[in-house]
Amino acid sequence: MISIFDDRFPTYYTVIFLILTFILGTAIGSFLNVVIIRVPRKEPISGAHNRSHCMSCGHQLGTLDLVPIFSYIFLGGRCRYCKERISPRYWIVETVTAIAYTLSVIFLGLSLSLLIAFVLIGALVVASGIDIDRMEIPYGCSILVAALGVAATVMSVFTNDMPWYDHLIGAVAVAVPFAVLAMFGAMGGGDVQLMAASGLLLGWRNIIPAAGIGIILGAIGGLIELMTVPKGAKETARTKSLEVAEKWYELQKEAGVSVLPDKTEALFGSIFKGESDIEKECVDAKLWNGTPDIGLLNSMLGEELTDITKFGISIVIAGDKVTKVTCKRQVVFGPYLSVGVFTSFLFGTEIISWYLGLLR
Repeated sequence: MISIFDDRFPTYYTVIFLILTFILGTAIGSFLNVVIIRVPRKEPISGAHNRSHCMSCGHQLGTLDLVPIFSYIFLGGRCRYCKERISPRYWIVETVTAIAYTLSVIFLGLSLSLLIAFVLIGALVVASGIDIDRMEIPYGCSILVAALGVAATVMSVFTNDMPWYDHLIGAVAVAVPFAVLAMFGAMGGGDVQLMAASGLLLGWRNIIPAAGIGIILGAIGGLIELMTVPKGAKETARTKSLEVAEKWYELQKEAGVSVLPDKTEALFGSIFKGESDIEKECVDAKLWNGTPDIGLLNSMLGEELTDITKFGISIVIAGDKVTKVTCKRQVVFGPYLSVGVFTSFLFGTEIISWYLGLLR
């Protein structure tokens, strides 16, 4: 590693390098914004026919509209053409990426770890952005982090910074408890995959503070979210969901499809930004007389619950009637876990040493 604060470099070299790193981070952040928006929609990320445009009026944006951070400031947070407000998320992603890049250079210096950090930052920012927008973490982000983990495992054979098998233990050590949490609805499957991949990258020692930081921040953020839920929103979601579920089940019975007598079925999924996602995989064919139309159920819930966001839903059917519907506020954990992973990548060893020092 070559530190940018090495006495061999004049101070102004260091300052210029940090400024250039920050600028690079804003440019990468601008690109990551495109990825966050287009990947879930399965739209091409680049191409002559896919130039950046205003999400409100569709007008193609010019060069002056696309200067990271500064365009948002100079335009007053509004589109130059239709004057509609621009989401602050764009400059937030650009700023966060720039700060993360700069911190990486400061603490990792010019090293192979710095290159890994730059790729890791991109994967974590995209995973967090899409998780916030869609309540899902793309497989591609977890796969990319896992690929970094494989590279780090191979590198450890030559660098001896940690035994190579520590990386493998890290993946398993964090995947198992997170999978248990997911079984009880406290985490999503994407969170488990992201943390397992991060465990492979960080190793079992450094994944511990990463998970701890992520869970603590997630608990604080989740508490704040729960406190800001509009009064009566949960009961409204439950009542409307029950009405829809009963109507849907009556239509199923008219079509000759029903849960077998003396059997109980539980359908579950989520409602996010007015879109329902009851999982077809949760249907147990052995409990049904015929195949229930889950697509119709999702459509009916989506039409009725347009104002409901970030709720998990469970529908219990016993025999010929819907017996229970529950709705539970869901918390997006991806961004919090990402902060934990990045923090531990930079300072994991120092955090562990500090904590062990407290125990002496």
